[in-house]
Amino acid sequence: GIIYPIVFYKLQPQIGFAWATRVLGFIALAGFVVALSVMRVRILPKQKRALFELGAFKEIPYTFFTIGLFFSFIGLYTPIFYVQSYAIQEGITSQNLGFYLLPILNAGSVFGRILPNFIADKTGPLNMLVPCAMVASILCFAWIGIQDVPGIVIFALLYGFFSGGFVSLPPTCITSLSPHLGVVGTRMGMCFGLTSFGILIGTPVSGALLTTTGSWKGTQIFSGATVLLALICLLIARVAKNGPKLAVKA
Repeated sequence: GIIYPIVFYKLQPQIGFAWATRVLGFIALAGFVVALSVMRVRILPKQKRALFELGAFKEIPYTFFTIGLFFSFIGLYTPIFYVQSYAIQEGITSQNLGFYLLPILNAGSVFGRILPNFIADKTGPLNMLVPCAMVASILCFAWIGIQDVPGIVIFALLYGFFSGGFVSLPPTCITSLSPHLGVVGTRMGMCFGLTSFGILIGTPVSGALLTTTGSWKGTQIFSGATVLLALICLLIARVAKNGPKLAVKA
């Protein structure tokens, strides 16, 4: 997330869009070759796992977690896609600095994918994901009022950090919401299969709002509102799983 945008930004004017994209593909290929050559299955399953487990949706915590993740993916990626355009079009930054907002955001996301997981070992993954969703929603709404360079840079760093929790924490949340390890893969596949549509829906809707209204405010409110809906669903899932007591690991 940090390297790819910079590589593309530097290469595209020199070698064109097609070859700049191919270079990114070759970088990804090199990384995947290393990863695939050293990965090993730790424990082979005793039997073939089911592709679907529809009974999982009878469980309130799992169902609301999936709905929450769907709404989060609708709104979560809007700042990631549009923070550069916003900063440049509003005259907040130069084109050069505006471009680097995305690597800055992704740099914050590196720490956001690691540190919350260490805390989640003590508090439980749902107890960590809920605050990440709350702060991400607040930041989306705060984005409306940002009109200077320090503000947009701090926004990018903070949003990268707290949105990073949505990358690393959901798999462990699904594990904690599963009755045994034998269904974790099935439930994870169902959850991400459904919530992936949120990513497909969110940014085009944000772009349509921007084009239709000619203002960034609708896009920013849409992003904050959908992440807020995600927060509500995640809270319901957490309370349904472990009750309202904050001190309980969930």
